Amino acid sequence: MVPRFVIMNKKAKNPLYVIKNNGVDVESAQNFFELLLKKFNLEPTLNFINTVIMPTLQDYFQKLTVELFSKVDSYPMLIEVKKIYDFFLEKVITLIFEIQQTYFSKTKNA
Repeated sequence: MVPRFVIMNKKAKNPLYVIKNNGVDVESAQNFFELLLKKFNLEPTLNFINTVIMPTLQDYFQKLTVELFSKVDSYPMLIEVKKIYDFFLEKVITLIFEIQQTYFSKTKNA
């Protein structure tokens, strides 16, 4: 029987804190990524992307991938299908970037 160890003290040695509103609001962060999300107020954008955009994109790209790659029967055809797939992927990444830029400019001005 293997002994199980229970960690009683989960307190971080070097806690991270995000200071907002000229020191009025102080929030703790578990890691550096969370610190950046809170510092630059990216949590609403990340939630929007995760709940609205990502499920739609995942479904679309899954269908696109199956349809495109089901037509491949030779290496030259694979190269052409990959070019089409990369084109669509580049357009989607550009679209997401533009949405983020538009959203951030509206939240900063509000």
